[in-house]
Amino acid sequence: MPVIRTARPTPAPAEPAVPRLEHVVAFRFSAADRSPAPGDPQPYVDHLRALHRTAGSPDPTVELAWLTEGARVSYHDMVRVVVERMRARLDDVDLVVTVDASPDCRHQSFPACLLGAALPGDPLVLGISEQGVAGPFTALRLAHDQLRAGLRRRALVLVVEQSTLPPGSFAGPVQDVAVALLLSNGPGPGPRLERPEVDITGRGLEAAPAPPASTDGHLCAGVWLTLADQWAGPGGPPYDPEGRLVVADRDPVLPYACRAALTRTAPLGQPDALPQVTARPVLEPVA
Repeated sequence: MPVIRTARPTPAPAEPAVPRLEHVVAFRFSAADRSPAPGDPQPYVDHLRALHRTAGSPDPTVELAWLTEGARVSYHDMVRVVVERMRARLDDVDLVVTVDASPDCRHQSFPACLLGAALPGDPLVLGISEQGVAGPFTALRLAHDQLRAGLRRRALVLVVEQSTLPPGSFAGPVQDVAVALLLSNGPGPGPRLERPEVDITGRGLEAAPAPPASTDGHLCAGVWLTLADQWAGPGGPPYDPEGRLVVADRDPVLPYACRAALTRTAPLGQPDALPQVTARPVLEPVA
């Protein structure tokens, strides 16, 4: 059962720390990543049948075909594989924030709690859900504030998206994906992260740049998949001549306009990111 505990602050720096984005890595999953023994789904099936009964369709098999025939890669499965692949980078993480925009197709666990239990130490665990594209920006803002205040040293923000969804609930996504963002308040490579902005009034919608076409069909991970792809590319992210890069997104339904600015710290021509983790056969970086 999740518990609430008081954060144990680390010694505060003489000046506010400057959070930086240490690493970004994207994952995509297939049915092969699904847990071989996910547990008894019947209680969850009964609950979903009551919530998502198809009008005029008395056949429960038809009603639940999306769950029984889909990929069914749960957030639980994603967390397990992400930790397995990134374990060497997660030793000092003391803040974990997970982000999802839709219900899990598995009812046995919460991804944030599972991730916190899988990491060494006793990280503070938070979960952001059902905020659409604003979810990752909210998570990064929380992590930014904790790091800047010196309350945490390193943070992991994990954005997850699932394709196994009730019919008519959401338009997409078509893939099971995750994006892991590692942040730190200590010295090292990686661009500085300004405090992300989330405008929930809708006033910033016209001024906010449109997200790239590659983000279509994603509930919350689209621009972060694009950033991860650029991060892994030979030239790195496309900073402007002043060394800045703005990640922005607008929710197609909710009145959210969001932005997060990165400023490179390495001189031009030198890498600003850590080397990429070697890909495992079961996972492929999102292209």
